[in-house]
Amino acid sequence: MDDEADVRLLVLVVLSRAGYEVLLAEDGVEALETLKANPVDLLLIDKNLPRMSGLAFLQEARRLFPDIPAVIITASPEAFFSSQEKFEVYLPKPFRNLKALEQAVRDAFEISHVAQERRELQRKLAEVVAHLKPAKSS
Repeated sequence: MDDEADVRLLVLVVLSRAGYEVLLAEDGVEALETLKANPVDLLLIDKNLPRMSGLAFLQEARRLFPDIPAVIITASPEAFFSSQEKFEVYLPKPFRNLKALEQAVRDAFEISHVAQERRELQRKLAEVVAHLKPAKSS
């Protein structure tokens, strides 16, 4: 999601050519409506958006879909680095090259996948530990 039409078109072309299905939004409000109607696998969010900031959108998206990975694109990252909201990858604008955009998406998916595997292993470990605890006698 980006408020600049040229950037949205660039993202659409680059990621579509890389085999991704891309949904676009001009601002945070439109993106939130799109996300509710069409859940996605990854968010690509510009920090500075009209009607709803990128950070506000990310917080609301994570409320709905807690594990959705996010790539933040912005020319001024300061507000995100000081925020409580976490994201997988930061991609500075303007993009170094078009491959950087593709790599940021791949990296975000990989980081998210590793985090999901870690949560699953922690859940399984907790189950094993719970079964190993001796029953309390009265």
